[in-house]
Formats: sequence, structure tokens, C-alpha cells
Amino acid sequence: MRRTAEDAERTRLALLEAALMAFEEKGWRGATFEHVAERAGVTRGALHHHFRSKAALLEAALSRGWSDYGDRLFGDAEADPATLLTEFVRLLRDDRRFRALAACTVLVAPQALSDISQKNAALDAWRDRIAAGIAADTSAADAAAGPGAAPQTVANLALALLQGLTVTAVTRPDDLPQPDELGAALTALARGLPHA
Repeated sequence: MRRTAEDAERTRLALLEAALMAFEEKGWRGATFEHVAERAGVTRGALHHHFRSKAALLEAALSRGWSDYGDRLFGDAEADPATLLTEFVRLLRDDRRFRALAACTVLVAPQALSDISQKNAALDAWRDRIAAGIAADTSAADAAAGPGAAPQTVANLALALLQGLTVTAVTRPDDLPQPDELGAALTALARGLPHA
């Protein structure tokens, strides 16, 4: 029986999902091709058909994952830090796939990929979008209040917070704010960032 292009795409997507979960669970060294294939419900040969190496599999899984979640985090408008941080923590707490994606980005990719320029380019794009959102929110009253942190500096700090929140979600998930405290805690934090 001949496989269709739709079958092949379904297999590829199942492998990408399985890879994120396997890399989060087992780490770079522990997540073997056999483990990923088993988790996706396919043979190791099917995995090799779609991906030539573990690094290629990781890169594709990260790329697919961030293309899905990037729009959810930023929406149609530039992201302000409070909204971005709130949604990021909510996704870390409530969305297993997102937590695996974020953990693989922060913890696995630096160990696995010799060329992290693509990851850095994506983070640079996020920083620029955050900085643009901050700059758009800066009012004349803020300017009259005196010099605050530059939008680029605040955006860099927001990225550092996102990465730290990811590590926390993996290592000490109970340290993340509870859902009923999340909005107020992150809004207060983000409100203070531009004036730090």
C-alpha cells in the first residue's frame, strides 16, 4: 500500500511532537532515535526517513513549535512585557507541549546544537518586538518623569526572565505563581521594569 503525502505529514508531525517530549524527559543524550520513534508509534526507519540526525530532528521540532506558539504569545500587536510574561507562565503551567518546547529551547538546544544562530535570531526578533511594544506604550508623562531604562534593555531583561521561568518550570514548578496570583504578580513586575 502506497503512503500518501498526508500520511507522511502526519508521521512527521507525530515525530516532532514525540521528539519534544522525549528531549524534555530524557535530555539530549537519553532521547535516542528508538525512544522517539517508539513514542511516536513508528519504526526507527520511518524516523530516519524523515530526519537524518537527532540534531535535525531537534531543530525541526523547535522550529515547528515556535511557529505555533509565537503567534499565541505575541498576537497581532506588539507584546507588552506584562501580557507576554503572563501568557508565557500560563503556558508553562498548563500546556505540556509548550513546557517541553520551552525546556528543549533553553536546556537541550545549547547542549545539542553547535550552531545556535537560528535560536539567537529568533530571540533577537522577540527582543525587538518586546522593545517596540514598550516604546509604543511610553507616554509623554513617562518621559516627563525622567529617564527610565531603554526599551531594548527592558526587552533583554524580559527575555532573561522568560528563560529563567522556563528553567523554574522544569526544576521547581511549584515556584511559579499560582493561577490566581499570576496576573497581578507579573503585571506588578512588568510595570516596574521600564523604570528600573
